[in-house]
Amino acid sequence: MNERERIERLIATLKLSARQFAEQIHVQPGTISNMMSGRNNPSLDVMKRIMQRYPTLNPEWLIVGKGEMWRTVPGQEAGLFDVLPPDPKEETTRIIDRQPSYKQEEPQVIAAPQKQIRNIVIYYTDGTYEEFSKA
Repeated sequence: MNERERIERLIATLKLSARQFAEQIHVQPGTISNMMSGRNNPSLDVMKRIMQRYPTLNPEWLIVGKGEMWRTVPGQEAGLFDVLPPDPKEETTRIIDRQPSYKQEEPQVIAAPQKQIRNIVIYYTDGTYEEFSKA
């Protein structure tokens, strides 16, 4: 399998169109089209962009065809933005089934301190006022 075929396999594994793949690695769609048609071989720039976009992709597999497509390091988890190989079981899992369920708790009522009226003052427009106090 040559580089072009490995890139075609990568695109198929990621379930992307050639245009989507070009957008993801930030190259012109024509670059991928020319490569897929056999007109051009993948350039070093294209290979570097693929490796930058998909850091869990095995560079040895991509360049010379050795090893597995995705690299695995024992005990090391993938980063937050790493693209992991697709899980065949996941295709049958519905997104709804994967939503976490949250237990809704009863709202707590917080009692406010009791307030009592101590004084009322009414001001009139003629400048006078009346004051009412609790006896």
